[in-house]
Amino acid sequence: MGRVWLLILILGWETTLFAQTKYPPVEQLVYTGYYNWGFIWVKAGQVEFSLAKSDKYPNANKLEAVGYSLPSWDWFFTIRDTLISHYDKDTFLPYEFSRKAHEGNYHKTFDYVFDYQDSVVWGDVHRVGKFKRKDTVKLLPQTYDMLSVAWMTREVDFDQYKKNDLIPIRILIDSKIYDLYIRYLGVNKTKIAGRKQECYVFSPLLVEGEVFKGGENMKIWVSRDEYRLPLMVEAKILVGSVKGVLDWSESKIGLGER
Repeated sequence: MGRVWLLILILGWETTLFAQTKYPPVEQLVYTGYYNWGFIWVKAGQVEFSLAKSDKYPNANKLEAVGYSLPSWDWFFTIRDTLISHYDKDTFLPYEFSRKAHEGNYHKTFDYVFDYQDSVVWGDVHRVGKFKRKDTVKLLPQTYDMLSVAWMTREVDFDQYKKNDLIPIRILIDSKIYDLYIRYLGVNKTKIAGRKQECYVFSPLLVEGEVFKGGENMKIWVSRDEYRLPLMVEAKILVGSVKGVLDWSESKIGLGER
């Protein structure tokens, strides 16, 4: 349950096709993570996304996500994680992706470079105090990282899909490429963080691991407007349930330059 914030990084795990340019650029999005303690939702962590022009690649954006547990949870399980993606601002295909994970006594870094000429992802993986290794992953078409896919899919034309349609996705996660999908669940009007509005709702296929059970045990709500904001995500985990909710007061929407 200490890894509540990881849910937010899956907010955009949908298709990478049929993009449209409807939403204004977003400079900062802040999410609060909650853990279900019996019948009570307890605030446990936070994730902050920030978007800027890449300082390393032309025609590219830099998207950064910083996740951390709140001080009230640090005694139980401390999290200080940072993820950074440099991706083409038109195709959303990544050039570089890194993840620095500091979770309790687990400290591991992942650094990837996407080589489109040779169709390879070059990786450096370091488990602090344990090992260092270099990975070579065959790069498949339309492969995104955990951050670039989130921003890409905010431009998907969801209205072209019918309820229960399956939408394919392909993501690099920890030196392995996964072919997954989301199930589109339609549109509903939902009250989230005090605001009631129409949302696209869908359920992604999850990879079974240390946090998730796998299968379709998550729901995601995205605003049905020009912003296409990921508003909330809720999921069952191995022990209990978690959710992440957009903090309107801390987020800066429609600023910056795409």
